[in-house]
Amino acid sequence: MLLTRITRLRILAILITATLAIVLVPVGPEITANAAGPKVLKLLWSDEFNGKKGVLPSSKNWEYDLGNGYGWGNAELEYYTNKAANVSTDGKGKLVISANRIADAQGNAISGVAGAEQILGTCWECQFTSAKIKTSKKLGFQYGRLEARMKVAPGEGTWPAFWLLGADLLDGNPWPECGEIDIVETRGVQPGLTSAALHGPGYGKGPGVGDIYQSPTPLSDAYHVYAIDWKKNQIDFYIDDHLITSETSTSVKPGRWVFNHEFFLILNLAMGGEFAGAIDPAINQTQLFVDYIRYYSVDGVGKLTKH
Repeated sequence: MLLTRITRLRILAILITATLAIVLVPVGPEITANAAGPKVLKLLWSDEFNGKKGVLPSSKNWEYDLGNGYGWGNAELEYYTNKAANVSTDGKGKLVISANRIADAQGNAISGVAGAEQILGTCWECQFTSAKIKTSKKLGFQYGRLEARMKVAPGEGTWPAFWLLGADLLDGNPWPECGEIDIVETRGVQPGLTSAALHGPGYGKGPGVGDIYQSPTPLSDAYHVYAIDWKKNQIDFYIDDHLITSETSTSVKPGRWVFNHEFFLILNLAMGGEFAGAIDPAINQTQLFVDYIRYYSVDGVGKLTKH
């Protein structure tokens, strides 16, 4: 989950694609699009987050990673919870993941924050509570189009992400052998930049294989649609239907392609760590807003598995 390479050719490709962007037109549960050839997208699943204010996301779709984010390999500075204060619907059709400060940079608990002392007793590095939700043991995805309309969290040190891990991780196949698909990662220190990447055997820890897109305005200022079109031996990454990068079984060589199987979805807001860097000490709260997540088959290709 680290920033990927930039090449002149890829930047040129992004600019060309921006003028030839695919336009998706809603037609009931189906969407048609014109690219190299006509595509038919059929909605297989969605979460529109239409719950009442303060309600946790549906347990039919989501479970939680809980606890100290620092020990999960990226030196993050958040503690993940399943509390409505960190992840809940807003009553206006949005899911909100909130990172709330519990300690200063020296590890001193913020006065009046309930539970801060208890959390810091097991995670002295943690400066924030936040949330990380996932569809593992609930829903699995293989091929098709997966997209989310989101307004990412602002501020230096933020690290929101919308990504997938191979479902065989749950059966003991370790990372990066299971595969990782990062549909979007942003970091507040570079507010206009979004990263799209693959991680697998031979391209795991480190930059991975992918590219970036540089927006002329901060991504946290507005909602954007982040998506992949995924088929056997190829994954295309998009922002607002502008192609960021197209990765294939050839482009990951000499690494191996491990993306022709079921994956589960993850959505989280991390703070600090190796990717996001130092956190602005003035941030007491920052929020990721998710309007919807939708999954389509493309020309009949795409499989949703319910566990």
